[in-house]
Amino acid sequence: MNKNFQKSQSRNATMDSISTPDIEKIDKLNDPKFHGRGINRAADEIFEGEKFKKPGEFDRATKLYNDPVTMTKDEIDEDDYYTDFVTQPVAPMKEQGALDKGVKVGKTYVKKKNVVVWIVAAVVLLIVLVLFCPPIATNKVEDSKVLYERNVFEDMGMTEFKAYALANYSVWNEAAFSSEKKENYRVVQIAVNVNNPTPFEVSIPQFEASKVSSDYTDSICYVTSTKTDSTGAVVGETIPAFSSTVVNVEVMVNVTNMTDADLDEAITGIVLSTSGMKKRIAASLYLPCIPNYIFVSDTISVNVNP
Repeated sequence: MNKNFQKSQSRNATMDSISTPDIEKIDKLNDPKFHGRGINRAADEIFEGEKFKKPGEFDRATKLYNDPVTMTKDEIDEDDYYTDFVTQPVAPMKEQGALDKGVKVGKTYVKKKNVVVWIVAAVVLLIVLVLFCPPIATNKVEDSKVLYERNVFEDMGMTEFKAYALANYSVWNEAAFSSEKKENYRVVQIAVNVNNPTPFEVSIPQFEASKVSSDYTDSICYVTSTKTDSTGAVVGETIPAFSSTVVNVEVMVNVTNMTDADLDEAITGIVLSTSGMKKRIAASLYLPCIPNYIFVSDTISVNVNP
């Protein structure tokens, strides 16, 4: 810039006063030596008065534009700007099926599909219960008693009777057959009420002791169902569909040196269970049934002597 112009500007532009523009000095700006150089195209255009006449060059922008869809991965990584504009595929919305629609259960809505699953599970569980679960069995206290008149050696001696018991009864401990005196044994009848709420006939071939008090494990001889055929063989109990039956189970105890309290504790400490129980589904089709466990009531009162 011209040195004289700089000095003039230095003298007139002060902090204390404001002067009016010097027209003569402004006119000097038209002098070519104040124009922009050829390399500064924007300045040349301003001084030539073509600032507002320059047409836009949109073809230049088109040449510099890179379509993000057609760019390679490397090109996209080089320019983060384009990454924001890459078109992402939109997953099509899955059409809602009839089972996906909700139904109101209480205060909440649940998919019909879940309701169907619950119903199917409940039906399957019901079928399993009907087919395989045991009937309801409880100890009937008022019909449980000691059979004082029973003489276990009336028809056979100890050796023969022990062999018979092993073949027909559920023997708990062979060592309990240690005395040959009839007065050292008591047969206790335990009444069991069996309720069959299913549409299938239930057969119980035999009962057994699944648990005995440890203090009297050497005193319990056997457990058996009382129903036998004409030959004396145990045939078990049959409970018709939708019915209730009272069955009797016998327990023989060696009462040598036992008091009334001992006998009572020995009997009430027993847990009975069914053995080989099954349900008849058809004429000749049987399904095994889960064993039933019967706790002997502690309200039973049994004495060694009447």
